[in-house]
Amino acid sequence: MVTDEQLLANYVRGDQSAFADLVGRYQQEVFAFLARFVSDSSIAEDLFQETFAQVHRSAKSFDADRRFRPWLFTIAANKARDHLRSTGRRMVQSLDNVTVPGDATTFLDLMQSDAPPPHEELSAAEETGRVQAILAELPPLYREVLLLSYFHQFPYKQIAEMLHVPLGTVKSRLHAALAIFAKRWEAAYGPRQNETGAR
Repeated sequence: MVTDEQLLANYVRGDQSAFADLVGRYQQEVFAFLARFVSDSSIAEDLFQETFAQVHRSAKSFDADRRFRPWLFTIAANKARDHLRSTGRRMVQSLDNVTVPGDATTFLDLMQSDAPPPHEELSAAEETGRVQAILAELPPLYREVLLLSYFHQFPYKQIAEMLHVPLGTVKSRLHAALAIFAKRWEAAYGPRQNETGAR
């Protein structure tokens, strides 16, 4: 199987189908991350497109010694944080812009996929919206580390690198996030069994 890093390298060399393959691989997971982060599926769809627009713009500068998935989620997390901080209009690259001068293919063309809309699978997987409701109440810095660790299974060390914070900060934020989540869940819905685990 072609790795994510190889697909990105292929895209940089001109294979536009490689970009579509990357979008297809991460469509569900990145959308789910963004939807939980910003608590709005329609905004998450916009942020998803912005995330891959950034991947497109930054593909040539990607460090081949890095892993693609943490890099992608770092971009997605930055987009979500920027949105939450924003109180005005955001400047967004038009998805109708051509990808390469002289090439009629637009960025939006590269993002076309036969996969079902990601929000369909996400909504079916959520526990009747309760998890999302509690996540939405968490401060963004706690919500972010909880999503990356528990929902998307990134190791603590990798999260620290993604967020540019010390490892101890990741652990303390996660501890606080879990405590707040558990307290609010119990207050709203009663005791809950822990169904996830950390690394």
